[in-house]
Amino acid sequence: MHGVISSKLPQTRVFVLATAIFAGFMGSGIGLASATPSTPDAVTADGGRYYGPLVDNKRQGKGRVEWANGDIYEGNFDKGLFSGKGKYTSGANFLYEGEYKAGSRTGQGRSVDATGSVYVGHFLNGEFDGQGKLTSQDGSVYEGSFAKGLFNGTGKWTSKDQEYTGEFKNGQFSGKGKLKSGNGRIYTGTFANGHFQGQGRYDISAKEYYAGEFDNDDFTGHGIHQAQDGSRHVGTFKKWIADGPGRKTDRAGNIYEGVFDDGDLNRPGRYIGKDGSRYEGEFDGGKFDGMGIYRNAEGDEYKGGFSYNLFDGGGIVTYAAPQKDGRSKDIGIWRYGKLDNPVAAKLAKINIETALYGQRAMLDKTLAAIAPHQPGKINLYLLAVAGDGSQEVFRRETEFVHKQFDRDFGTQGRSMVLVNSRNTVAEQPMATVTSIRESLNAIAAKMDKENDILFLYLTSHGSQNHELSLAQNGMSLRNLEAKELGKLLVESGIRWKVVVVSACYAGGFIDPLKDDHTMVIAAARSDRTSFGCADDNDFTYFGEAFFQKSLPGSASFEEAFNKAKTLVATWENDDIKAAGKGGEVLHSEPQIHHTSQIDQYLKKWRAQITTVAPAGKLAPTL
Repeated sequence: MHGVISSKLPQTRVFVLATAIFAGFMGSGIGLASATPSTPDAVTADGGRYYGPLVDNKRQGKGRVEWANGDIYEGNFDKGLFSGKGKYTSGANFLYEGEYKAGSRTGQGRSVDATGSVYVGHFLNGEFDGQGKLTSQDGSVYEGSFAKGLFNGTGKWTSKDQEYTGEFKNGQFSGKGKLKSGNGRIYTGTFANGHFQGQGRYDISAKEYYAGEFDNDDFTGHGIHQAQDGSRHVGTFKKWIADGPGRKTDRAGNIYEGVFDDGDLNRPGRYIGKDGSRYEGEFDGGKFDGMGIYRNAEGDEYKGGFSYNLFDGGGIVTYAAPQKDGRSKDIGIWRYGKLDNPVAAKLAKINIETALYGQRAMLDKTLAAIAPHQPGKINLYLLAVAGDGSQEVFRRETEFVHKQFDRDFGTQGRSMVLVNSRNTVAEQPMATVTSIRESLNAIAAKMDKENDILFLYLTSHGSQNHELSLAQNGMSLRNLEAKELGKLLVESGIRWKVVVVSACYAGGFIDPLKDDHTMVIAAARSDRTSFGCADDNDFTYFGEAFFQKSLPGSASFEEAFNKAKTLVATWENDDIKAAGKGGEVLHSEPQIHHTSQIDQYLKKWRAQITTVAPAGKLAPTL
């Protein structure tokens, strides 16, 4: 792993030629004659034929030896042995040019083996030893210190996709060094037997690294992991995973302390939120799970059971300040973060019965009260829908819009709301697919479908598959799909329409609803969430930005949309900064579809409106 170098490096042969009885004298070794004489001056014990001078029957000075297998030595001799500069060739299998001493390759030289690997440097007793450079057949290059034919000491090794600089032992990375990989990853630290071993740092990218103890190429022991997303873990690791005592700081600046198991906090531990909140108790999979104590930034404290970060089981909330109704504590059984409330449960049952026997008549009465078309002008009709009754913010928002349009845009008598709320089942018709269909058809029957305008506002939760949540406490209602809403609008026969959808993933409603005569405004992209859906809020972010802050004083719905889009982005940025979140900012990015036809027709209608209320004159209901 990580570019370990094989210890089986090319070994050089050591040639020691035995002395023999020589006869004759042919001159001096290398380059003596243009052709080798047919009769040797001597024959060696291994059958080599020697051509060159003899002194005391020993080879001396420049000479040449040829063997039957084709091997040739040409160079200097001393007392019968290769000595000084010489060249040894073994066909296409081996070549050495350089210095000899006492019959072996010792000193500076150059060798080429059968694979094409080339070594240039110092030899000792026939082996690479000292400083040298080895260029292997596979393209890898080592330059540095050798001993007994192997990389030993300090050097630099480079291959096609790796580069190592540092210490070697017996042909392998060993000691201090730095290994760079072709994918940009870098290890700097100690090695043993070609592996990461001991203290080191492994850089994965400019933003992510591991630093600490390594064992046999694994990050194991005490260390630090700085992640790409900005999170940081300090503690004990096992094979690159947090395992044992540690402290993790997530990308938002929240801190988790305790004993980690396979990367997660799974035992009693501690959480310190960047916002000042704290938790101490049991964890499972990095989530609050089991018994614990949680204190939020405002000082409210919960003691009891948790499940997946939510209050679950028996528990007590002690408030830092009395609530609106004067209570200072909530005690009981919690389910998914909410306190089981017998009063609310009873109200839900009453609402179900009320709906069963009263909603039909209530809807019929509301539809019958819609005023007919007023001749001689373009009439605007309003249908506002609050879809999810589990949070009162949607009811408050539709009630604000209802009052605003009746006052500023002349819809009084031509406006209605469908509301799901725990507080209005006995007073207002609920929002269901059926009531929405019947309301559209009733409005279409009263208006001039070719000339009047429908303003349809829907506010609720939305899903990734582009359904608007229709929910009433204690009742299971069918959600409204984007395609189904498009079908309902077509069936109504209403030509001119403005449809505003305030929900997560609302952009998914644009394509099913759009045409040349319809403006469609969505609070978020088709793949993004929107913000502000809380039970105690007066508005969602987009509802407040569009209806309360931007529409008063704007000359058109398009102008109000552009102002609202800027406001929403600003508020989202403020939230992100306050929470200390890093990385990519996933803004909701409100969307709009409109054409020149609908723009011109709305302009014509707007010319009839003589007064526009200033911003902030209407307050939402509680």
